[in-house]
Amino acid sequence: MTKEQPEKKQQGDEQETPVSRFVTKLLTIERQVGEHVLAALEQPETVAVLTTVASGIRHDRVVSVPLSREQVEDITSILARAQQEPEEEDDSPTIGFHVVLDAPDPEEEEA
Repeated sequence: MTKEQPEKKQQGDEQETPVSRFVTKLLTIERQVGEHVLAALEQPETVAVLTTVASGIRHDRVVSVPLSREQVEDITSILARAQQEPEEEDDSPTIGFHVVLDAPDPEEEEA
């Protein structure tokens, strides 16, 4: 297993210390994820691990990031806000491919 750390901060990085990442070639998914989770949980202040499979040109990779209690609270807060219904309609113009579609009226569909 290879442990990589960013060498330098990039523009937009807001964390003072680099985030640990665990990146390896894809083996059996059970073994790979298990090894990553155990390695990530050994990091100081880790309370959870975020793991994903990243497709690549030469190899797919399993990428795991240890999360601190503060990061888990931030993620939980973001997910809770994302599930709340907006109080008022959003009439702002859309950018790119984001388009809000109103549900069709059932009576109009039958006509």
